[in-house]
Amino acid sequence: MRTSRILAAGALAAAALALTPPAAYADSASVSPLTVVPGGTITINVECSFTQTSQSPPTITATSQAFASGTTTLRLVGEGGMPGAGGRYRGTALIASTSQFTTSATTWSVTGSCPGGSPWSAGFTVTRQPNGTRGGLGGSFTPSTGTTLAGAGLAAAALGGTYWHLRRRNARARS
Repeated sequence: MRTSRILAAGALAAAALALTPPAAYADSASVSPLTVVPGGTITINVECSFTQTSQSPPTITATSQAFASGTTTLRLVGEGGMPGAGGRYRGTALIASTSQFTTSATTWSVTGSCPGGSPWSAGFTVTRQPNGTRGGLGGSFTPSTGTTLAGAGLAAAALGGTYWHLRRRNARARS
């Protein structure tokens, strides 16, 4: 009798778990990179939760006032593993040029809805600094004449010291 109760409780627990939708698979969205310049591109990744439908639609729409066209399409890149288990969506968006921004705001959001109707959003920053660091061309400053002369003097002193040390060592070896 005791064994039958344990088996019945186990069967009931297994049935309850099998009929419960996956709770860990919730709606989430992310943007990469988090900081972008006007005219740049961002990638949007969205994970949608359990939809109660047999299949996820092939696309969803993402909206932001910082986008050049206002919206972009995210394409389905992966299903949740079983019918109705949601899906993963990905897409890219072109950020508006500096002249298209009518506000001085730097923090923006991208929003949308999953196929089941639940909303999602993610934030990003648009930097609009006119003068940045010159990257890839040797740094953000040019060396001065004094810096160049000091470096050349240090190199000459190192070569002179090495020559003197080697001459002195060779003189001792001969005697």
